[in-house]
Amino acid sequence: MTRKRFWAAATVLLVISALRTHGQEPALHDGDRIVFYGDSITAQRLYTRFVEDFVLTRLPQIHVTFWNAGVPGDTVYGGYTGDMPVRLKRDVSPHQPTVITIMLGMNDGYYMAFDQKYLEVYEQGYRKLLDALRTGTAAPRVTLISPTPYDEVTHGTEFYRYNDVVGRHAAFVKELAASSHYAFSDFNLAETSLLDAGLRKDKSLASLLVPDRIHPGEASHWVMAATLARSWGISPVVSSLEIDATGAEPIASEHTQIADLKMQADALQWTQTDQALPLPLPLDDGMIKFALGISDLAAMDRQMLKVKGLTARRYSLSIDDREVASFTQEELGSGVNLALYSTPMEDQAKGVDGIERKRAELDEARFILAIEQPGVTGTQDVTHAIQLKDDALADEQRKAAQPKPHHFMLKPE
Repeated sequence: MTRKRFWAAATVLLVISALRTHGQEPALHDGDRIVFYGDSITAQRLYTRFVEDFVLTRLPQIHVTFWNAGVPGDTVYGGYTGDMPVRLKRDVSPHQPTVITIMLGMNDGYYMAFDQKYLEVYEQGYRKLLDALRTGTAAPRVTLISPTPYDEVTHGTEFYRYNDVVGRHAAFVKELAASSHYAFSDFNLAETSLLDAGLRKDKSLASLLVPDRIHPGEASHWVMAATLARSWGISPVVSSLEIDATGAEPIASEHTQIADLKMQADALQWTQTDQALPLPLPLDDGMIKFALGISDLAAMDRQMLKVKGLTARRYSLSIDDREVASFTQEELGSGVNLALYSTPMEDQAKGVDGIERKRAELDEARFILAIEQPGVTGTQDVTHAIQLKDDALADEQRKAAQPKPHHFMLKPE
């Protein structure tokens, strides 16, 4: 095998490895086209943006394209921008998706007390939606997402016991996914667990997780994105490195390569090139800190460093001559998660998300012009310009997501 063919094969294996979680086969492939179909929670363009961040930073070697097809107020039958057949023809089919996610159910109980009639209407409409997606020769791979809860846990309620209605919708989606062998992501369980844990820890902060009882806040959307990434089999590991400082030797590594490992003037130094980036979490944001403390979000963002054989009591870690943190010998021996610290790699990931934020804003503008107000003069020219700008940003974003080598230094304090 030639060197070129060897590295091509190795890259494919690395991508497959990064897409596997506990032996699960990957749900995403190079070249996939993904449509997020849903109501206003999808139209917030938050969990969808963060899922794209997940794929861009964790799997920079593959090219996946995303479209948001969330419409505020939508039900399984559609809403104010068109019924379900219109929605699919206008918002889904033109993109020829290979993957589509569906999250509907918040509005399908019509904010009333439980009525079996409306549950049956929801179930029938959901099945009709899936039947419509299965028509044609290239049916997309479908991931069903349970609707997020109506928050009656952390503060008072406007629609008494409406969460019971949404919970029944979520239970139906879960059962349908299991019986029909669809991929499934349980946003309802993830958000319910988040609210319950938040209430136990700090009621005032917990009430901000879903501030209007319907639309999750940004920290909650990060938990939702991590839930979908996990259900798609995306690895929680950004990278993992274990070093024996005694002989300046690597012990084990995952999703990373190191070079020039040496002990010089009591400082352990090396160059590390990870195959992924950490998530662009705003680590100084109070609600993100709160969510990290009450959820398993950090478990999906593991950039681990473990160093054994150190002799000093405490060490400072710098990356590219920038001091990152101070750790005890014991902490380094057990392993520290660098994804939870401000690093040059996190800064790079935030740059990727910054571009993604611009793209989400362009997409919302396109929705307002082309879907909410399609009859406005000049709409076609403006939406075409928006598309050109989005294409340019997408190219810039993929380049920005490619990992770089970094110089690490551990010095005794």
